[in-house]
Amino acid sequence: MTNALSRSCCYPVFAAAMAAGLLLSGCTPPAPPDIASFNRIQVKTVQLSHTVHFTAGSATLTSAEAADLQAFLGADRPHGVTIVAGDSTIADARRASVSRALDNLGFAYHLAPADPTFTADAVVVRADREAALPPSCPAWAAIGSFNPSNGPINTLGCANGTDLYLMVADPRDLVSGHADSATDAAPSIRAVEAYRTGDQKANPQIESLGYGGASSSSGGATSSSGGMSSGGNGQ
Repeated sequence: MTNALSRSCCYPVFAAAMAAGLLLSGCTPPAPPDIASFNRIQVKTVQLSHTVHFTAGSATLTSAEAADLQAFLGADRPHGVTIVAGDSTIADARRASVSRALDNLGFAYHLAPADPTFTADAVVVRADREAALPPSCPAWAAIGSFNPSNGPINTLGCANGTDLYLMVADPRDLVSGHADSATDAAPSIRAVEAYRTGDQKANPQIESLGYGGASSSSGGATSSSGGMSSGGNGQ
């Protein structure tokens, strides 16, 4: 009798504990999303194509086309360079001309199977390279919605990333920087040193342009102006 009563009394307590556990688990806020993964400029592998044109009936690669091919490939050594050409004797010769050009430039490549549907007077060179892509900003409608976890909004930083992408003249600079250029910065450095130290001889361009004489003349004009002013006061 006592055991039955004690068991019956425990059932409501156990049920209440289970209900409280379910309610507490339902109120637990979800883990906030990784804000670093939101709205960033993405770097992905893309395939770019360049058409090398030939004169009708000729397999000679002109210097202009060779220069355009070199400019397309650039200096960053893209991976996955493929040569695509038609299925004919002239196409084989043109493929060989482009192959020799790539060998001279030091690029690794492979030949795609001959394409019988490719009948243009050209050869296509495809290259896989890393490219920067602008962020894909979500809709702004999500702002102001119910946010019990106080997580970051999904549009945070997207405008900054988009503006940076649009301001860069060459999006490839967001992937890798330029190599050292041949520009000599020494004259600019000497000009900064002359400005900071006041030593005009540190930059010969200052003397050659006659800035020192112009400064002296300006000072004389100021003195003359002062004299005229003094004379006016004396009158």
